[in-house]
Amino acid sequence: MTKSTIYVRTDQGNTLLGVPYGNVSGDARRLLELIDGGTSVEAIIDKVPPSVQIRLDEIFAQLLAEDLIAEKPLTDYAAAPEVSGYANQEQYQQTLQITPRPMEAEPPPNDAEKESRRRIELEQELAEVRAQLDATRARQREVEAVCRKLERQVTDFEQGKQSGIDENMQQPAVKAEAGIRLQDSLDNLNQLNQELNNRQLILDNTLKLRSFQMQLNATQHHSEADADEKKEAYSHPHYKKLRVLEFFKGFANAELLHFLTIAKWQNVRSGEIILNEGDVGMPFFIIVTGSVKVIKNTQVLACLGWGEFFGEFAYLSEHEPLRSAQVAAETDCELLVVEPMDVEFSSIQMRLHVVEALLRGQVKRALLSSRRIDSLLNHLDFTPGNEPL
Repeated sequence: MTKSTIYVRTDQGNTLLGVPYGNVSGDARRLLELIDGGTSVEAIIDKVPPSVQIRLDEIFAQLLAEDLIAEKPLTDYAAAPEVSGYANQEQYQQTLQITPRPMEAEPPPNDAEKESRRRIELEQELAEVRAQLDATRARQREVEAVCRKLERQVTDFEQGKQSGIDENMQQPAVKAEAGIRLQDSLDNLNQLNQELNNRQLILDNTLKLRSFQMQLNATQHHSEADADEKKEAYSHPHYKKLRVLEFFKGFANAELLHFLTIAKWQNVRSGEIILNEGDVGMPFFIIVTGSVKVIKNTQVLACLGWGEFFGEFAYLSEHEPLRSAQVAAETDCELLVVEPMDVEFSSIQMRLHVVEALLRGQVKRALLSSRRIDSLLNHLDFTPGNEPL
């Protein structure tokens, strides 16, 4: 990779970029947004903060490895000067009598570029403040060293005064003047040290203010994003139906909207067979409205209603087992059909919510089965003719 290299987003990169909670996030996602097929690596470097510039090779390698971007090949027009032997592009254009294209107006920066520029400005200001703070601390250390040196001189002066009192009596004016000069120097150094401490306090407060401002901006950004997600969720035709279901009680609005994009909506008539015993299949089903019955060897094992699910063993066991029972619609139903692979390509938080909802339903069914078994055992123990002697 060179500074003149130009990258383009692949179809997979454009798809993941449109998913709010995809596998690409953080600096990699911001860099992917800046890649438009016309901007070189050198231009992208100017648009990202220093903290991202030092990791640029690593992030580009990650995006290339995941097939989210690809290097844009050189055009025939760009390669023409080398093939024809002309010294440069300008000479080649003059030979062909081609007038240079007028410069197009620079497009307005998008949200990613605005965020990168703001981040660069904040990091530069923070670096300047830290440099001033380091210089102030270095100056303070120098002043403290001078103070210690003067204190030693004063101590030596006092000791010399006690040991050579006779000599001091002969030259009282000189000794007194030297002591006054030393005392004045100490007073000046103390004042300078106090001023440096005050400046350090101001710099510390400035750093705290910058940090608080960055946190406030981040909080405001998240609040605006949550409001937009909530507004978008309420406008979806199926949002209200899913929000009241037990399965989705732990999902955020953005996650619920994403779930609606990966799941398929299926309408089933009463009496219609949904799954046959012995079929191979991975999807699991969530009942939005209506009810179904689970049949095994012509016996009805259970009836499931809205908010419940079936066919989830394939996803939880990570295998492709045969369907162990038949499932038929008891009434007209609306179902959500979910492919496990679509869930796996979602965010980690989304996968955790799906697994949690499935396990919660499994525990509920296990407790219900346990109560039924206890009820049957109690009935068998007190059947007439089986009373204990």
